[in-house]
Amino acid sequence: MTRSPGSPLAGKRVCVIQAVMKRYREPFYLRLRDLLASDGIELEVVYGPPWPQEALRGDNVDLSPPLGRRVPNWWLFGRVLMQPVLRPWMRADLVIVEHANKYALNYFLMLLDAAGIKRLAYWGHGRDRQTPEGTFGAWLRRRTLAWSHWWFAYTRGALEDVAAAGFPRDRITVVGNAIDTQALREQLASVGPTQVEAARQRLGWSEFDRVVVCCGSLHPNKHVDALIEASDAMHAADPRLRLLVIGGGPGLHRVQELAASRPWVRCVGPQFGSDLAVLLRLAELWLNPGLVGLGVLDAFCAGLPVITRDIDVHSPEVEYIEHGVNGLILGTDMAAYAGAVIELLHDDKRLRRMQRAAHDSAARRSIDAMAENFARGITACLSRR
Repeated sequence: MTRSPGSPLAGKRVCVIQAVMKRYREPFYLRLRDLLASDGIELEVVYGPPWPQEALRGDNVDLSPPLGRRVPNWWLFGRVLMQPVLRPWMRADLVIVEHANKYALNYFLMLLDAAGIKRLAYWGHGRDRQTPEGTFGAWLRRRTLAWSHWWFAYTRGALEDVAAAGFPRDRITVVGNAIDTQALREQLASVGPTQVEAARQRLGWSEFDRVVVCCGSLHPNKHVDALIEASDAMHAADPRLRLLVIGGGPGLHRVQELAASRPWVRCVGPQFGSDLAVLLRLAELWLNPGLVGLGVLDAFCAGLPVITRDIDVHSPEVEYIEHGVNGLILGTDMAAYAGAVIELLHDDKRLRRMQRAAHDSAARRSIDAMAENFARGITACLSRR
């Protein structure tokens, strides 16, 4: 972004409110803070502690003040989240919240925005991809989609969903949702053969085994149970196949139970940083038969094509997969899914071509680009009358 001294936005305040602080979001907020500060805009991010099920994922961190402000999370009837954040949003010129039904504060902020008292912006997926159609939750999500001053859409597809609800296109910013791909690529590049071999030995595998990985939060929409059961057919077709499951979450215990009876499956829990990089260096493919989200960029950084299925619950980042180029989007049948995995593993030329394409795809997504897009949208929103 081009900066100029004496910005007319100097002194403006932006408050982002979210439920918890994820590890992958920390570098984004640090970069966004610096970009906004160059225009004299102050950023504050308000979030709460993880609740027990959320904490199982093991990927929550804290942002140091004054950028971060941690507040309590109070759940009403286990469904509605209430956060005591009166001062941060009252002093802010723009409040940015996730577009989700569960946030009690959102409804109050919608009214203030409609009355011209407080400027509200949403960010997120656009349409609700996980709530079944025909439910009250899905109706409420659609109903409130356009009730804000600005929209920060994760992807271009999310922009189309928001625009289809009647929201003006000139008030939608596509942020290009991303992780810190540069840091992960550097960690992957620093992994040496000795570290890879040591990891193989810890897992009890050899250099001749064909390793595929499933990595991410272990919740029902990931369909990891189905993948482990499908690994029976994969292993029968190629006894060299090994499935490595990385991640934490409410489904961890169930996954560990399924893995215990299958010598070719290992479940190692949540892994981050250099530990994750070493494990990803063992793999040839990234398997995700369920919900695809930002983890697709972890896969691409490691040069791993993503194999998923055409299902309704995907997050917008599934758009990053180009079928037959950097991954596969298959039908819903898990037997056919298992067969496609084995077929690709046995086609060295095609596999290497897709691995190169996956690696190249990671270079097109970055935290810097996401922060630049977000900052540009914030300044446009604050400048608009």
